Amino acid sequence: MADETDPLGGFIRMQRELADLSLRQLADMANVSNAYLSQVERGMHEPSVRVLRAIAEALGLPADALLREAGLIDP
Repeated sequence: MADETDPLGGFIRMQRELADLSLRQLADMANVSNAYLSQVERGMHEPSVRVLRAIAEALGLPADALLREAGLIDP
């Protein structure tokens, strides 16, 4: 259930940490609850495309980077 089995959640966590953002800060920026974002990072929820786009924007990443990690578009 952790990063080892959920590459998307691990990728989001790694990008959040590289951006020096707390879970709460990123959740606020992406307009999702911090509990939900925590569950996404731990692989307990599969976020929608809308949420992935909001997280990508908050992290300053191209949306296709997260969509690719989520397996929603081809590498």
